[in-house]
Parts: sequence; C-alpha cells; structure tokens
Amino acid sequence: MSAIFGILRFDGANADRRELERMAGRMAHRGPDGRKLSVDGRIGLGHCLLRVNGEDLFEAQPIHDREADIWLVADCRIDNRDELAQAFGLGAEHCRDQPDSAFVLRAYRMWGEDAAEHLLGDFAFAIWDGRAQKLILSRDHMGQRYVHFHRGRDFFAFATEIPALWTMPDVPRAIDEIELGRALMHERRLRPGRTPFRDVAQLPAASTMVLSADGVQAVKCFWQVEAGHEHLKRDEDYYVEAYRRVLGEAVGCRVRRLLRNPGLFLSGGYDSSAIAGLSGAALPPGRRMIAAASVMPEGYRGPLTQARRWADMCARHMPHLDVRYVTREGLNALSGADESYVAREMPAGSYDFAVGAMLQALAAAGVRLAMDGQGGDQTLNPRGVAGVAWFVANGRWRRAWRELRALRRHTGRPVWLGALRNVLYYLTPPEIKAIWARFHRGFRPIWFEHPINRRYARALLAKGDVEEARLVATPKNRLRMRDTQRLILRLMRDDTFRDVALLAAHRGMEFTQPFCDRRVVELGLALPEDLYFKNGRNRHLGRRALEEVYPKEFQDRVRSDDDIIPDFVDMMKAMEPQLRAELERLRPSRKLAGYFEFAQMNRLLDRSLSGRHRRARTRAAQIVLPSLLKARFIDWFLRDNR
Repeated sequence: MSAIFGILRFDGANADRRELERMAGRMAHRGPDGRKLSVDGRIGLGHCLLRVNGEDLFEAQPIHDREADIWLVADCRIDNRDELAQAFGLGAEHCRDQPDSAFVLRAYRMWGEDAAEHLLGDFAFAIWDGRAQKLILSRDHMGQRYVHFHRGRDFFAFATEIPALWTMPDVPRAIDEIELGRALMHERRLRPGRTPFRDVAQLPAASTMVLSADGVQAVKCFWQVEAGHEHLKRDEDYYVEAYRRVLGEAVGCRVRRLLRNPGLFLSGGYDSSAIAGLSGAALPPGRRMIAAASVMPEGYRGPLTQARRWADMCARHMPHLDVRYVTREGLNALSGADESYVAREMPAGSYDFAVGAMLQALAAAGVRLAMDGQGGDQTLNPRGVAGVAWFVANGRWRRAWRELRALRRHTGRPVWLGALRNVLYYLTPPEIKAIWARFHRGFRPIWFEHPINRRYARALLAKGDVEEARLVATPKNRLRMRDTQRLILRLMRDDTFRDVALLAAHRGMEFTQPFCDRRVVELGLALPEDLYFKNGRNRHLGRRALEEVYPKEFQDRVRSDDDIIPDFVDMMKAMEPQLRAELERLRPSRKLAGYFEFAQMNRLLDRSLSGRHRRARTRAAQIVLPSLLKARFIDWFLRDNR
C-alpha cells in the first residue's frame, strides 16, 4: 500500500521539488512510515512508505544505483525472492534483509525492460535509467497495484492515486463524459487504461511502459489471462493436489512475512473461508487472522441469508481465526459519503459504508494487510451454473442424468424440475432470451432502464463510444463457461480502480486478493469444465482439496449468496426520506440533467420500495442507488472545481 510518484520534463527544465512535495502530501495516508523524494535534473521521483512485511524495515526509497545511474521507486511485494536470488547468484544470507525493491532493481539490471516478466507478486514500479535517458513503468499481472499518469506537452507525471496528479496546476481536473456514460449504461467493453477523468490514464495491468526523455512512448503487455500450460490435461487427483498447493502458496506469500496480524473480509463462503483456513499453516508464530464479517444483529432470526452462521463455524474450526462482527446499525449508503469525496476525490459506491465499517474493525485491531475472496468464482471455485446443460450440449447424456439424480438427492427437488432449471434454461439460445427480454421491457432499448439522459445516451451510441451489444444485461451463452471466466477475469484485471483498495489505503492498509494471484489464475483456467460441477454440486474441487480445512458442514452446503448488506432492500426503505430529499436537491441542476434522467430515478426508487418480489426490488435498488451516488459526487466535484 506504499505509493510511488514522479515527474519527467521533456522541455529541458528540472523537475520541480515543490510539485513532488504536494504529490507526497496528497498521499500522506499511504506513507505513515515516511515520505521521501529525489530530484536529478529533469526527473523527480518519490515514495510513501507503509511497512507491512519484515523486509520493509530495511526499505529506503528512492533507490539510486550510482554505478549504473539508475533510480527506482516501487510499491511491491515480491514472492519469488528465492528464485530471483538464485538467478542473481546471491546466497540466502545476503538476501534475508534485502527489501523487495532491491530485487526489482537487480531484475532490471539483469533483464532490462523485460524485468517485470520475471517477477511474481503484486507490484508497481518506476525506473529512471540515466544512461539510456528513459523512464520505465511496470504493473503486476492482475493489476493489484496502481500507476496513473498524465502526459502534457512539456512533462509526464505519474502517481499511485489520481488526486496526487491534480496537485499539479497543469493537470486538468475534469470528468470524462464518455466514461461516465459507459458507467451509467453499464457497458463492460474492455478499455484498458481509461479512467473516469479526462486526460488521466492508468497503466494497464501486466504492462510495461517505456518513455524516452524526448517523449517517445511505447507500451508492451507481458502476460495474458490464460491457462498455465503445465496444468493442462491432467487428472482430477492432480487438480485436487494443485488446488491446495497453489492457493496455499498464494495465501502464504501474503502472510508469512508480516509484521502484524493480517485481516480478511469473511463472508463465510468457499472463497474467503479457504483463505482463512489456509493462512493458519503460513502465519508467523503468535500471529492470528483477524476476520471482519458483515452480518445482521445478533439474535436475528428472519429469512435473510447472512454470514454469521458460517463465520461462526469457521471460528470454531480454525483456532487462528479471530472474527469481528460488523452490523450496519446507524449506517447506510450515504453515511460518510461527503467526507469520502473530500478524502478520496472519488465517487462512493453503494457498499462503501459496509466495506468501510469492516476496514475500520480491522484497523482497530492493528491490521496493515487486508484480503478478500474476490476472484474465486472465476478461478478455482467456478459456480458451474450451466454444468448439467454443458454435459447435454456436449453429448454426455449419462453424466447429465447422474448429475440430475444427484441434484435430487441434495435438494429434494424432482428430476423434472432440476432439468427445467439446470438444463432447459441454459440450452435456450441467447437469441430467444434476447427476444423475450425485449418483449418484457416493451421493445425499448436495454439502456432505457437506467437513469441516463436519453439525448446523452443516443449521442454516445451514435459516435460508437458505447456499443449496445456490450451492455451488461444482454443475454450471454452460459454454456461457454470457460470463456465467461476468462472475460470476467480480464474485466477485473482492467478495472480502473478497485474501490476496496482505495478505502483500505485511506485507513492505513494494503489490500490484496489471493484468488487474483497469477499462479491461481493460470491454474483456474486450466481446470476441466467437467469438474466445475460434479456429484450434484458445484465447487467440487474445493470441497475435496480443502476437506480438512473447511468446517465439515461445507461438504453438504447448498450455494447461497451471503451479501455484505443482507438487508439491502430494507436499508433502501429506511433511507427513503434521505433519497427523496437528495433527488429533489439535485434535480434542478442543468449540468446534472444533461447526464441523468431524474424522472427515471424516481420511478426506480418507487420500484425498489414497493412490490411483491424482493428480487425485482433489489434489482431496481441496485440501479438507482449507484446512479444517485454518482450524481451526488459529480455535483460535489463540479462545485469543488470552481
């Protein structure tokens, strides 16, 4: 969670130390253990330090290799230190106290611009090669660390966080109207490097940028989201062993060198519980895993599914686990939103207040590293919702029949109902579903459901800035399970920023996702699709591989979603006066009216507050609330720009 930043001048002028100091000050929350910067003519580099691992005690950046005339700043955790030491010809004793940044520097000296290809872990780094007069920026495989940048006529500036760039007077502070429209219409086309703000870009994940002193720029992708060849075409026993080994390595690399107890968002599901269980063998002596679980108040006996029961099971089964329960009494989606705008200069998300409450519980326990189970569904624990239909589509009728009978044993539902839900629905061509969906919405465009100004939306479509075929609700072919996994992983990798990481940073924590580790991704995409669903259950491999790690009840658990806000719809009902007041306050703004359709917001709010079907109410709420929060942020952002 450290931060890096820098300036390169193209016009022959020296980098301005005062501008670097302002950038460092804007990211002070990322540097509780020190902030340093260096200026060497046209280049200026800076670093904000948060000590998380033992080797961080020896960290002193920026690093200057005088012999090679190389400067480096890095925000990194390097996992393959032993492998690198062997390549460098260094002994274990020499490497024991070396900070991770030193390994990055040596990698550059050995492999030059290809250094990132040889690194494993979470990293973002910048290197100024004084002899070659070039700046090199690199970012890890799944984009767990960040580099944002602005390129002006006379200079190039980069920083971990976007607001640090806005401390420079020549960097515009403005909304990108195309990206806003894409967000409001829920388009999920891959656009690596784009951010919600004009003239501010992000280095794509798994990429290296080389920038010469005269401004010539080149970007190279060094890794793709694909299966690891060493894992292909193996038997089930191999995948069971590899599951535990690879995920265990990913978790172990994150916790075994820590200076303090690690933290985890515990939903009680298969993914976060796997991290909780596997961490026990890797934690340093005396360390515990501090888990935060968002639940209903103690004693709740209603119909809502929640994490408390499963988190309790994990706590009983895992002696190293210390669970802190968080409830939302007195909090809602508007809680702390205005303070968040000032602190982060980013829009608040619908779930930020709950995530913030969990992070606060972890921070109170002294945690400096937080994790979650995001990515499990797309890697080692695919849900395989179309698993039975996939067997039918591939002519494996006997296997499909066995799975339907197994489903009947587990769920108590008759085979015909299982066939209807798990086969016929997924075998229905997407084109037929699309026609039904169009009929259901009265043959209006799919984006009419969203509260976006109609003229604004049509202009985006006419210019090709938004493609209607790429909108989220467009029916997809669920039988292509592997392709869906790969696509979602690419979308995750190319996210402009992860809200949780930013929220964690502002509470003095580093954030990482073990299931988004390169090793886990490459194994997950190699798993045979016929193992996604077996014996009438999804997560078959996880149940086998972690049978001793999970509580025994996980072997017979039926899948359910334990939301971090279990009573989301009830929260919306309680917020109604606030939401109505906000809509009334924002509606007269001509600028906002050019982006948002406030009448549609009101209709969606009505739909979220009434109706017999809770699912339909939830869907309406999950459309209107993010849109309202975006409108509030833009209103604040435009006023703050004046």
